[in-house]
Amino acid sequence: MTITEQSVSQRLGAQREHLFVRSLSVQGGEARFCGERTPYARIIMTGVDLEHAGSQVPVPRRQESAVLRLEHAAAFVADLRQIVNELVRSTPTPAVAANGSWSWSSVPPHAEELVVARADAAKTSIVAAAGARPTVRVDFTGTLVRGLASYGAPVHAQTAVFSSPRQVQALISSLKKVVNSSLAQRRLEVYVSAPAPVSTSGF
Repeated sequence: MTITEQSVSQRLGAQREHLFVRSLSVQGGEARFCGERTPYARIIMTGVDLEHAGSQVPVPRRQESAVLRLEHAAAFVADLRQIVNELVRSTPTPAVAANGSWSWSSVPPHAEELVVARADAAKTSIVAAAGARPTVRVDFTGTLVRGLASYGAPVHAQTAVFSSPRQVQALISSLKKVVNSSLAQRRLEVYVSAPAPVSTSGF
């Protein structure tokens, strides 16, 4: 996971393939990837093409999702928190922290979902009526679920631009809760499955 900074002068609005995220949800779950039981966090993002970010006219919405293994989700949280802290410090008005929520899913990722191998987060800006508005862009790179078991499967990429730092704060909170819950579940499973101590007292 890496962090870069993108110049405001770069007009993201011309890049139609970018998703401008208007709503998101986070799910935790477990699936077998390449035969191995793997806990994951799924980010489901709904929005519009970035060129329609400021449009007041109804436009078609689309949905994308990114599936992160637990260790990648934890690293991603740290990267996002660093960027948001920088944005908050540069904002003249106090920022109210946002709490996120998540849900448990028993439905495994479907074949066309992206399993993320790399997430590059960057500070960026979008053009709004009041001028340039700072926010966060993330480039997700990885392999579709259907290609995980194939050698040399093509690499896919998708880009999400979030509507505000507050939305990213909610994402951070949600992902952190998924990671902590999954780790707590792992510790419980290890404790329950541990063999009982053998008595050597002779009784």
